Amino acid sequence: MKVFSKLLFLLFFLSNAFALSPEAKLADEALEQRAMKLFLEVRCLVCNGQVIENSDTEFSFQMRKLIRQKISSGESDQQIKTELSKEFGEDILTEPQNFSKFFLWFLPIIFALTTFFLIRKLVQK
Repeated sequence: MKVFSKLLFLLFFLSNAFALSPEAKLADEALEQRAMKLFLEVRCLVCNGQVIENSDTEFSFQMRKLIRQKISSGESDQQIKTELSKEFGEDILTEPQNFSKFFLWFLPIIFALTTFFLIRKLVQK
């Protein structure tokens, strides 16, 4: 029985060893800072909008690895964001990249101002 409990205990702790390994950071601190900034601008598609910087999913792990590789190969931040948008769609970025998204963001403000002016006109009559 003791052997079985020790094996079970050992198996439990060894299973944690196969979890996501610590990420290899970029050697250049400036490049790593660029990567960290991009991690805050890219969403995890598995976590319902959480940024990949603080997500523990396999998808986020792979995206952080991919972004570090692209930075190491000399790509600019905008090139990386454009490639990610093409591959995964605009929803992967936290900030919109085209005008239609800006319009959607400002639509509630436009609606509120229009309503305000309409109510003001009605009250003045």
